[in-house]
Amino acid sequence: MKKIVISMTMATVVLTVAFAQEKRYGIESAILTKNTVVRAPGAIMEQNISSIQYIAEYGGKESAESFINVQGKMFTIFTMMKDGFVYTANIDAKQGTKVNMASMDDYKAVNYLNLTDEVKEKYNIEEKGNEQFLGKDCKRYELTVTAQGQTAKATILVWQGLPLKSTMTMAGNTMVEEVTEIQEGATIAREKFELPEGINFMEVKPQL
Repeated sequence: MKKIVISMTMATVVLTVAFAQEKRYGIESAILTKNTVVRAPGAIMEQNISSIQYIAEYGGKESAESFINVQGKMFTIFTMMKDGFVYTANIDAKQGTKVNMASMDDYKAVNYLNLTDEVKEKYNIEEKGNEQFLGKDCKRYELTVTAQGQTAKATILVWQGLPLKSTMTMAGNTMVEEVTEIQEGATIAREKFELPEGINFMEVKPQL
């Protein structure tokens, strides 16, 4: 279950993260509150993850805090994009990694404000009309991505370049991520875009 959650999470990174210095979202700043549920076939319990995403400068700055309950203990996972790297830290364990996504030759990020033919072909992206979600008129996309040797199929609702809801299936498992609240034009504390102190980030190779 843990491996599947990691694979599906990495697939979500590919589908929602771009590292080029380009406009990624149609709004300058926002705070998004999210909830993610992972369901495994035959499992009695579901894995629930709550998170907060911080966006500034139309996506030029972005970070997230995720809160995961593992066997009754809550962990805070910090993720941030900076200078072409994705930094991830387990705040409680004081452990961190960084991934240079530009070092992976086959990596092509998805920018929903500027979907190129190359990216559409790579992930078999098809636009399937519009759908309302949280009162927003979203574009609906269906696509396929491979992460850690597993193929995932996803449906994503996108507004202003922001994925507001995604449903992904992989190896019989289902991950549903939904934005539950959007604070548009939010003023975000500077430290939300700074790496946490006291953590040594070890560079690792991408696993996609």
